[in-house]
Amino acid sequence: MMVRGKHILSMACVSAVCLATPALAQDAPPASSGGLDEIVVTAQKRSENLQSTPLAVSAITAAAIEARGITDVSALTAIAPNITVTTAPASSANTAIFIRGIGDQEPVLTSDAPVSIYVDGVVLGRSTGAVFDLVDLERIEVLRGPQGTLYGRNTIGGAVNFITAKPAQEFGVKQRFSYGSFNQWQSRTTIDTGELGTSGLRAKLSYVHREQDGYVNDPTAKSSRDPGALNIDAARVALSFDKGGAFRADYAFDFNHRESMAPAFQATIMRPDVLAYVNTSPSLGGAAPVISTKRRKRLALDTDGLLTDKVWGHTLTLELDLGENTMLRSLTGYRKWTNIDRGDDLDGLAGILGNTVDPMILVGGSFTPTGVQPISLFSSSNRRKQHQWTQEFNLIGKVGDRLDYVLGLFYFKEKSQEINPQFPTIVISPEYAAPAYALLSFDHKSRSQAAFGQVTYRATDQLSFTGGMRYTSDKKELDQVSPFARELSRKFHKFNWAASVDYQANDDVLIYGRVATGYKAGGFNARSANSGYKPETLTSYEIGLKSEFFDRRVRLNGALFYATHKDLQIQQFQAGSSGATSITANAGKAKYKGIELEGQAIVATGLTFSGSVGYVDRKYKQFEILDPGTDLPVDVADSARFPFSSKLTWNAALQYDAPRFDFGQLSARVEYNYRGKVYFHPTTVGAPLNDEIAGKARGLLDARITLSELEVIGKKASIAVWGKNLTDEAYRVHGIDFGGLGYAGNVYGEPRSFGVDLNFEL
Repeated sequence: MMVRGKHILSMACVSAVCLATPALAQDAPPASSGGLDEIVVTAQKRSENLQSTPLAVSAITAAAIEARGITDVSALTAIAPNITVTTAPASSANTAIFIRGIGDQEPVLTSDAPVSIYVDGVVLGRSTGAVFDLVDLERIEVLRGPQGTLYGRNTIGGAVNFITAKPAQEFGVKQRFSYGSFNQWQSRTTIDTGELGTSGLRAKLSYVHREQDGYVNDPTAKSSRDPGALNIDAARVALSFDKGGAFRADYAFDFNHRESMAPAFQATIMRPDVLAYVNTSPSLGGAAPVISTKRRKRLALDTDGLLTDKVWGHTLTLELDLGENTMLRSLTGYRKWTNIDRGDDLDGLAGILGNTVDPMILVGGSFTPTGVQPISLFSSSNRRKQHQWTQEFNLIGKVGDRLDYVLGLFYFKEKSQEINPQFPTIVISPEYAAPAYALLSFDHKSRSQAAFGQVTYRATDQLSFTGGMRYTSDKKELDQVSPFARELSRKFHKFNWAASVDYQANDDVLIYGRVATGYKAGGFNARSANSGYKPETLTSYEIGLKSEFFDRRVRLNGALFYATHKDLQIQQFQAGSSGATSITANAGKAKYKGIELEGQAIVATGLTFSGSVGYVDRKYKQFEILDPGTDLPVDVADSARFPFSSKLTWNAALQYDAPRFDFGQLSARVEYNYRGKVYFHPTTVGAPLNDEIAGKARGLLDARITLSELEVIGKKASIAVWGKNLTDEAYRVHGIDFGGLGYAGNVYGEPRSFGVDLNFEL
């Protein structure tokens, strides 16, 4: 009754929010004119007002990014409807983004994600390694639904674009110091040179140091090596050239060095024979097992999971005006990522001893006891690296007063490598187990080329038609050493299109309809014995509304969508003597339908309300996978789950800006975001404990109080006090069902935390 009551309360709050004011999502403060500020986006490769863009796109500004404490991609769940972001176990840099129920949680470097991440227009080839500190963000744009024409590569679910700030026109220095719970502290320094003489050249130099102790106490480690600990150094150099002529150039270099401890993975449930085996540990002189369905604040682990991630990035944007209405843009990007996982603990147990036998018994050998040994049900280490080069050309222009166009060429080339030793333990009876060894080792190459174009024709001052096309050619190569020695190569080709119509009913209301297709390239699953899997395709139908009322004091945007998904490739996780493996199952067909609302309203002088609601109804039409028990295909469409995403997400925030005092400006913000129940595997076939480790619905309450526009020694300053997860909600962010090894476990989100930020402008 308590769970049901909380759900009813959540829905009641959403209803009350919708009835109180028809506004739900952006976070810019009110404009000085008394209305809401305009937000400029580049979702269609050109600068446009958000309210004039006929797409389901959300955008938050630098002020909202600061208010929410967003430092990297892992904190994006609440910024738009129907988006869920999860960080993987045994990592702090691997992320899975799901939009409208579409995404991919498989971290192996041969797997492409159907939601692409961009930094200043440069696509990140892997969501693995995508969690790095982003310095000097100007805004974040979330494009929902397939973006198969202008963005193309693997964007059947959508795209997330991080846009960094360009160097300022005037000299300035900004300094932030932060301190918070878990000994968390941060220093962020930004220096703008302004224009250097009359050269037209400006520079921005930024440096961030961020560190914190872990939020789960491992009694065998010091605080700085507890699960969840971080130590990050990030730097960025941005150069901009613009003398007011036909040519402009922007270059940026960013570097991130992250040392972190994997979040704590704790055992949630065990098969009776496995539980009986680990329970013999105390009688053999070892520790007792710790198994719990609740978040633990204290957990001993055998390995500390030290991770090192290094990310380098170069971006060069050149723009040349070819006339009054035509611009040629060149966008060049190079990115490199290396990762070392020195050993992680994925059973949540420490100090366990057990009787062992020679692992040859697993391949038909004799029963040969090997004595009492330390036991880990599953552990692994990893060395990964990836580098990529991208080049894109855009020709952006107008023909007369009625026709706008974008033409483009795109090239992407990538190489990656992974060496992943794994150490599973196979319990063969309540008294004995056999330690096993498995190795995943491969090199992977990927190349993608595309030509695209989009045209908008304004038939009247109110009615416009847009059409776009993209042709993509992909090639992938796999050179694998283990567990399968093989060389594979596949090519894929696809033509995508999009068409939309929008009608500007008046200055404040835009209505649009859109049909778009998406394509995710086929490829290889390095964990599975196969010759590759087919591409995925998606067709989406959407109608939307962009509106403002009462002299821009209320903003309401919404969308209804329906999508069909064909050749959906699902990762069927399995664990056994071969380690953590998966089978790529062609789930066949799925359909999605849903609604999204977002906006904001000035409800009183100084008081702004914002929020969003997203609901998606998902259903597999066909889902055939291989039953590991019978080795026969079985259709599990009726019982299968859509992993890592929930049917319902909503967010509501209230911000109050008090009348200005003589000494400064006081503002307060409170925000609540809700995510419904999530499952971490698509089916109980191969993951029999999937239901037991599912993440229940959760709601997080955050707050922030800021005193800004202070003057300290003649310099501008501000101070903010903040709190996150104020109700100390214990919620599951990830789960792994090691069904073949007889247990499953979870990773929990961060507990309640508090902190203070000090900002200075010199």
